[in-house]
Amino acid sequence: MHRETTRLNDAVERIDEPVLETDGRCEHIMALHFDPRGDHEKGIARCIVSRAGNVERPGFVDRSRIHTVDVRSPYDAELEPELDIAGSRAVVEERTEFDRCNFLGFEDPNLWRERESGVLHLYCTVPFLDRNGGDISVYLGHAEGPDLDSLRMTAPVLEPEPEVHQGAKEVAIAPPAGEGVRYNLVESNDVVDGTWYSVLRTAVTTDLSGPWEYGEVALHPRDHSYDWFAGHASPGPLLPREFVDVGESRRVGLLNGREADRREDGLPAFGPFTVGLSVYDFERGTVEWVSPDPVIDDPEAETITFASAYRLLGPDTGLIYAHIDDSFVRAYRVDTDALRSYLP
Repeated sequence: MHRETTRLNDAVERIDEPVLETDGRCEHIMALHFDPRGDHEKGIARCIVSRAGNVERPGFVDRSRIHTVDVRSPYDAELEPELDIAGSRAVVEERTEFDRCNFLGFEDPNLWRERESGVLHLYCTVPFLDRNGGDISVYLGHAEGPDLDSLRMTAPVLEPEPEVHQGAKEVAIAPPAGEGVRYNLVESNDVVDGTWYSVLRTAVTTDLSGPWEYGEVALHPRDHSYDWFAGHASPGPLLPREFVDVGESRRVGLLNGREADRREDGLPAFGPFTVGLSVYDFERGTVEWVSPDPVIDDPEAETITFASAYRLLGPDTGLIYAHIDDSFVRAYRVDTDALRSYLP
């Protein structure tokens, strides 16, 4: 089947037709993901059922659900019913924020299957919005089971650390380092001289079911001079060595970056999100290198190009999936040989 494409650069070709679009059940759709070790026939996505405010300005509020996705081909997927997670209501109601905050629904799903046991893990954002002050508290939720149809929620693997940061979301599972320790990456936040940044923190564990512990900040926008992620950084997936190989203890990571916040018409506004590359040393939990420019900057996006998943198609070709302005998900075909030319 012929598909219209647009060449973005020598490494990335955009598939113009969306892979996944919203329907009457969602106002917006984003964060397509599937088990990278599975058969890719089933996936999940975040369905935004209501939005208050403007996504281009601070203060907007989304209410979300996680839905399953029928992946018919690498280029075609369809939204299915809401994912049923046993025990999820009890876990939410057990959080200390439940009585004074509004639970906004599960967000940003991520799947990982353990090779040895076959257990499927689901990670997701569990956000609470304070009814009075408007502050957000974010847990990294966890559920597990043999497949998507039989998941049971456990206690969150990470919690907020009051007076330090709001919590964690957008996990990237790292390979095990020495003695089975994993230095996973999560998006967290840091405030420096009154400026709010999204940063990459390590989340240290020997057990994918939790609990995890926060480690050091692995990447901070203010430590770099690149405009494309001067304000916010969020981890995309770490690509396997079969996708692109940079050595035994390192992985190439997709990095979602946002320019520094700005003012428009006298009001604060967000900069655009684009997708770049990083090199992550998973033995030490440090980001060693970040691309000086993004590699995926969709010209049709108004403010958001945000990568959530990958799929290896062959020895030299893969797909990266990203949502555009929270409206639909596109696939971007990647020439892995050409992608290597962007790396150090």
